[in-house]
Amino acid sequence: MRSYKLNLLAVAFALSATTMSSMPAMAGSDDSFAPGGTAIDHHTEQFKNLKIVMDLKTENPAGVAFGATVASRIMDHPGAQLVVVIEGPGISVFAKKNYLDHQGIVDNWVALVDKGVRVEYCGNSVRGVGLKPSDMTGLSKKNPAVVNAGAYPTLAHYESLGFNPVVTTLLEK
Repeated sequence: MRSYKLNLLAVAFALSATTMSSMPAMAGSDDSFAPGGTAIDHHTEQFKNLKIVMDLKTENPAGVAFGATVASRIMDHPGAQLVVVIEGPGISVFAKKNYLDHQGIVDNWVALVDKGVRVEYCGNSVRGVGLKPSDMTGLSKKNPAVVNAGAYPTLAHYESLGFNPVVTTLLEK
């Protein structure tokens, strides 16, 4: 009799384990577990004539590289106009003396400038890392980077010209 009860208990446990293991699969396919149902896929949608001023706050080279990725994705949209104001200690990536250390990142920005992105360095950040405007790379002879009076007045200037502000910050773990 004891063996029968143990077998019955084992069968009951196996059935409940099977039922429980199938729960996540059922939850994933059932919209009743998702508030609002399922998201609508628009990730390939193209927007036309975006006019953006991006405030790129950078702590380090990784933040500068991330900003280039965001800028590239914005420029994939037809007719996009983009001004990037770079501020924070990561601005030292663009110092001429640091070019060889960060050549890949800077060259990505040169390619973006060649596509029409306008880059402005925050003058306060340049001074804050002990540099002068003449210490900074120009990125392009046709479309040179500018050292401005400060990020906030520059951002306000572009907003007054109809550019929409976007703040970009790398979220680190």
